[in-house]
Amino acid sequence: MNYYAFSALFNATTSLLLGLFVFNKNRKGKTNIAFALFALSVIIWSIGYYFWQTSNDAVSALFFTRLLMAGAVFIPATYLHFVLALINRLKERKKLLILSYVIFFIFFLLNFTPLFISRVEPLLTFPFWPKPGIAFHAFLSLWVLLVIYATYLLYKTFHNSTGIIRSQIKYVFLGFAIGFIAGSTNYLLWYGIPVPPVANILGSVYVAGMAYSIIRYRLMDIRIVFQKILTYFIVAAFAYGFFYFVTGLNNSFFGGVFIKGAYLLGIPLALAFSIIFTPFQRLLQKITKRYLFSDLYNYQETINNLTNKLTTIIDLKQIINLVVDTIKNTMNLERSGVLLADEQAGIVKYKIAKVVGFDEHNGISLVQNNFLTQYLEQSQKILIREELEFLITDAKNTKDKEGLANLKQHMAKIEASLCLPLISSNKLIGIIVLGNKISGDAYSKEDLDLLNILSKQASVAIENALLYSQVQDFNQNLQTKVDEQTTDIKGQNQRLQELLDVKNDFLRVANHQLNTPLSVVRNAFELLNDKTYNIKQAMEPIQNGFERLNSVIGDFLKAYDLEGEKMEMKAEPVDMAAMVERLLPEKQKLKLAVERNLKLSIEKPKFKTPLVFCDPKQIINVISNLLDNAVFYTNKGSVTVSYELLKGDHLKINVQDTGAGITEEDKKTMFQKFVRGKGATQLHPDGSGLGLYIAKKIVEGNNGEINVISQGPNKGSTFSFTLPIYKNQEIGKITPTPMDESVVIFEENN
Repeated sequence: MNYYAFSALFNATTSLLLGLFVFNKNRKGKTNIAFALFALSVIIWSIGYYFWQTSNDAVSALFFTRLLMAGAVFIPATYLHFVLALINRLKERKKLLILSYVIFFIFFLLNFTPLFISRVEPLLTFPFWPKPGIAFHAFLSLWVLLVIYATYLLYKTFHNSTGIIRSQIKYVFLGFAIGFIAGSTNYLLWYGIPVPPVANILGSVYVAGMAYSIIRYRLMDIRIVFQKILTYFIVAAFAYGFFYFVTGLNNSFFGGVFIKGAYLLGIPLALAFSIIFTPFQRLLQKITKRYLFSDLYNYQETINNLTNKLTTIIDLKQIINLVVDTIKNTMNLERSGVLLADEQAGIVKYKIAKVVGFDEHNGISLVQNNFLTQYLEQSQKILIREELEFLITDAKNTKDKEGLANLKQHMAKIEASLCLPLISSNKLIGIIVLGNKISGDAYSKEDLDLLNILSKQASVAIENALLYSQVQDFNQNLQTKVDEQTTDIKGQNQRLQELLDVKNDFLRVANHQLNTPLSVVRNAFELLNDKTYNIKQAMEPIQNGFERLNSVIGDFLKAYDLEGEKMEMKAEPVDMAAMVERLLPEKQKLKLAVERNLKLSIEKPKFKTPLVFCDPKQIINVISNLLDNAVFYTNKGSVTVSYELLKGDHLKINVQDTGAGITEEDKKTMFQKFVRGKGATQLHPDGSGLGLYIAKKIVEGNNGEINVISQGPNKGSTFSFTLPIYKNQEIGKITPTPMDESVVIFEENN
């Protein structure tokens, strides 16, 4: 066997092995089928090449030359087919591919005529070198053009891609480029160029490129095949060696294998072989996994260890810590994290359970919209950022394309490489988010297999922990109910005492608030009756007294309505800045403001004050009450109104004064009924203790919050309340809901 025959046999063998591996892994995969067709073309070419080089006469040499060209004819078309399948452009170039197969099928038919190969004759050291016919020149031109075009498509995709796709295509491109350049040396002698096909053996370099992409970068997901094939090959070699060992023994001792003594010796040897074969196979598998496929071995150890630990843990926090740390340390990741679903009142929100390495404020939240969560719940598969481009191409509608494109952008921004769903009962209960490997390597097939198993185990453990937590909560609630029933009488007595205290507070306040203006009116009438006052002089205190009575009774009625939740808020877009600007001049004219020379002003914000969504007739009472209080309890200085924008889409209105301030003890009861701070009666004796209570109820009825900040006595106070910003809400009755306090994952840092 000469060098050229050996190179052909080597090419045929390597192509056969890899072609079978790829095809058997996924017989329906477009890329697998296309590669198998290409490998078949190379195999036919190589087999024909081998027999051509070992032919002893011109007739057989010509036949095998035409056989090798039968394989070579289809190499460009099958190569283009494989490239288009690999880069996911089969549909786009379908017509070109069909045309290529048709054209080269015509050349295939011509191959068996003198128009393609006319004869064989001696050339250099070759006794039977083929001579081209007239059709061969057209064939070779199209052959070269199609190979160059397909290689260009492969290079272009490599140049424009990133991550694992780029790594896969890189070695496929290099393998095929070197293989075609080496294989093309076969055609130089056809045109009289005295260069023999010495590089023919490098035609199988494409096998090395494909194999490396498969092993290193999970191309076509068949890396695991190599582990199995290697194991079977060694086992076969062991059986083969044992067979020849037995044959050698028989020949040495008995002179042959079909001798009576050989038959008798074969019985214990066969028994020994059957005993040692299975343990040897298991030992071999363990060795190949541990030393040749160490990541597989380590991953299996990881799964076993994690499973053992998860079965002993029921605490949710410990489970999350174990899962995150196991994944991060096993795969040497830069960052990892877990988000868990939290369903309240039928609304599902996702909150951080644990994050390592991620910055919570460096990008738009992955779960800010529902696209990612809906996609993961439907597919229940790992989502890899580097492979989103293929999903975008295959998306069936514009909405999915846009959603996937946005998701790809968001994942890149927060440096997330992979999203792994946590599924329980076909429901998404959480998401594992992983970053890049510290080494910069892409996720391998074994990585994804491990993550799939870990996610299933973690899902079960997390679901069990959540159920356990719910059972604990139920037990706690049940115990609470039992305690409540046990202490029912004591509770009723305590409630009765509280009601008596409220009654006493009400009678005390009502007595004072109603008697004071009545006393003023009664005194004015007495002065009018004894003619100390004339009618004009008496009317002013009488009018003030009745206005005060009207105000006090109005506060009582409003407090009663709000306590019974009878008052409905009718919301509409409201310009709070304009409302305050109209109200402030009126407050500036208050008697106390003038007497104390107080400065009432508005601090102009750096932003345009947005419209808020509230009931203007009720909210004006709130801002009026806060301004009145600021004037009443400020002996000197100023009252300032300012605005803030909150992240939760609310506008905050602040009323700050330089007045009496509030103690920490008074803050706790500031917004309760009939409660006034210590020393308040000295500065404002006519207060009912209902103003702030009413203000709180109105603000909360408009989906806002009210609060107070003070550094202490004589250090001033700031009363603040929030209102939702108007965003085309339906005008009308408000449905009270608390402000959104949900966690925003990876919220953009403004």
